[in-house]
Amino acid sequence: MTSAGIGAVFDSAAAQYAEISPLLWDRIGEATVATAAIGAGERVLDVCCGAGASAVPAARAAGPHGHVDAVDLSAGLLARGRLRAAGEGLQNVRFVQANATTWQDRPYDVVQCVHGVFLLPDMDASVARLADLLRRGGRLVITTWAQGAMEGFGRLVAEAVAHVRQAPVAPPTSRQAASRIDTEQDLHAWLTARGLTRVSVTRFTLRIPVDAALAWRVVLGSGFRGMLSGLEEPTVERVRAAFGRLLREREMTELDATSLIGAGTRP
Repeated sequence: MTSAGIGAVFDSAAAQYAEISPLLWDRIGEATVATAAIGAGERVLDVCCGAGASAVPAARAAGPHGHVDAVDLSAGLLARGRLRAAGEGLQNVRFVQANATTWQDRPYDVVQCVHGVFLLPDMDASVARLADLLRRGGRLVITTWAQGAMEGFGRLVAEAVAHVRQAPVAPPTSRQAASRIDTEQDLHAWLTARGLTRVSVTRFTLRIPVDAALAWRVVLGSGFRGMLSGLEEPTVERVRAAFGRLLREREMTELDATSLIGAGTRP
């Protein structure tokens, strides 16, 4: 998917993204910032920042003498991030619509990316470039899905869409990239191969009870929404009904959102 396409998907997902954030995105963002150990006065770049689930807690941790640049392709999510920061009285974070792969500012004490690295073109080269934006001794923090997390849920979404369209649904191109770093060992090795030292990987276990209504909000408020692109509203409603039936038939009552948080230091 192109950068414009990714931005459009998340623009359309903004309302539901905000609805599910307290259960999903905020919890992962808080865990990422805790792992990053952001200190007072530090400069932070938050890549694929969304509506601020990790940028806002990073701004709190950096304090009034620190600064956070929060970058994303979705204007809709960025607008919600600005409102959230303003509501907390945070003046040390700016939300910018920009392509992270061409971001020029530097140096940063911390560069963090929560569930966005596998959306970047050429994940290896993109992350190597982000690491170059760090000062010597700065930390790169990458959060990705653990192996198996979201997979069963995503298969049900794809099955529901395929049933309604009567055509197979191709897996998202990001899936292959994500599968390269979905174990502690693979993420550790991948960050080390990017030239980082003192690499560590933390597992953040998150399992969320869901019913059909909440599960559908997750579909609409996440990258899964991309599977609905181009479908008319009546067709989307048929997908929702098919998805609900599959949830009941497969007795899926829990969303596995377990994440891996990898951190390394630029030597």
